[in-house]
Amino acid sequence: MKKIRVGVIGCGFIHNVYHMPALRSIAEAEVVAACAPTKQEVQPFADRWGIRKQYHGDKGIEQLCADPEVDVVDIGLPNFLHLPATSAAAENHKHVICEKPLARDVKEGEEMLATVRRYGVIHCYAENQVFMPQVVKAKELITKGALGKVFWVRSREAHFGPHSKWFWDPRLAGGGVLMDMGCHSIEVSRYLIGRKPISACAWISTFVHDTKAQENSVVMVNHEGSELT
Repeated sequence: MKKIRVGVIGCGFIHNVYHMPALRSIAEAEVVAACAPTKQEVQPFADRWGIRKQYHGDKGIEQLCADPEVDVVDIGLPNFLHLPATSAAAENHKHVICEKPLARDVKEGEEMLATVRRYGVIHCYAENQVFMPQVVKAKELITKGALGKVFWVRSREAHFGPHSKWFWDPRLAGGGVLMDMGCHSIEVSRYLIGRKPISACAWISTFVHDTKAQENSVVMVNHEGSELT
């Protein structure tokens, strides 16, 4: 059986906790290379997961993307690096898996999609929650008509805070809690309703308690065919 050879860029929380365990569970996938800014970051990651090739430094991303043994590049980097990493992969004719959010803004997202189309590679947006058992089961029930006509879905995300300091800088993250976590709820809702979003409105606010900040958002999304006005 021919394996799909994966190169992972980023050796932090998202790959250690989510992507690597998932990739290890796929018989057809083999992670052959890893990349991080420094050797001190990539070495323990590669040792932990048994990855043969390691790249680091200023040219690490370009070198991994140019590696002829890599078929797919899995990007688990801060948001401001999603576009350049995707571009480097596409230009080397590698397929792309990109951690959410896709980009910092619409302009970056459109540029990213234009690039992968130009080079004819597949771009996979890594939205994991539509594959969660409870969401899959809910979709199955909806498809079978067990719930009748679904016209409203409510979804909520919450956790104790971001895992990296760069998240708090809007220039690097592109947005706050709505972009980081709300994207899950928006996609799960779209998946369950099964229609294209056509409009949205949101309330977003940051509260500070002593020295700790807390972000909250509420979003309403209207989909095609909605009976709500």
